[in-house]
Amino acid sequence: MKKYWYRFLSAIQSEFQYRTNLFAWMIVGAIGPLIMVFVWLRVLETQSAVGGYERSDFILYYLFTTVGWYIVGGEFARPIGTAIRSGDINKSLLQPYSVILGKAVWEQAWKLLSLLLSLPVCALVLYLTRDSLAFHFDLSSLPLLIVSLIGGALIFGLLQAIIGILAFWMTEIWPIVEMNDMLLNLLGGMLAPITLLPMIVQTISLYLPFRYIFFEPVAIALGKQPYPLEVVAKQGIFIVLLYVIYKLIWRAGLHKYEGIGG
Repeated sequence: MKKYWYRFLSAIQSEFQYRTNLFAWMIVGAIGPLIMVFVWLRVLETQSAVGGYERSDFILYYLFTTVGWYIVGGEFARPIGTAIRSGDINKSLLQPYSVILGKAVWEQAWKLLSLLLSLPVCALVLYLTRDSLAFHFDLSSLPLLIVSLIGGALIFGLLQAIIGILAFWMTEIWPIVEMNDMLLNLLGGMLAPITLLPMIVQTISLYLPFRYIFFEPVAIALGKQPYPLEVVAKQGIFIVLLYVIYKLIWRAGLHKYEGIGG
């Protein structure tokens, strides 16, 4: 594990060299949620709530999803695909080192620094909107909230790994990456709370892993999920299923693989 720790520290140093870009990307990432907040607040000028979500709920929802991205998200499927095409994946075959885990660890450095940068901004938003906010979180649900965040991160990471190793068969994986992002926005609740979407979409989301990455942990944080233990249990099921799928694809990919470079 020491080798991955050193890689994480190296990634931190690398990100510090481009901290201006880091801050710029954080601002860009916040634009979408801010626009959605303003849209829903405009809608709420003529009514007190939409689908059970009040003014405070929408502000906190998009604030939590933005911060949650730096805790749970972070894409590394493309670097995995690049490692396979370049032959860098050979390192996983010749020594006890997982290139895939290494790519995931590198991404954590960006997430950590972005999270730290976002905290003052979030604090400012909370201060400016303090008169409109109402927290309904039950502290007794805190352990399950933490577990759900970890579960969401594992589901997200496994999806990224699965998409990345499809490069064993595909020259470019970006269409799959884009499709995954689209499903995450729609069925994962990044675009809007899933409970506001048509019932058919809500039903479909129950049988796919995306809603358990962001939407359900945020629902627990907002006090809108009465069955947090059930959420964590479903996350566990998806984690096991995705891990099995990952191992099967990985073994099939290695069987097919002809290393170039490395």
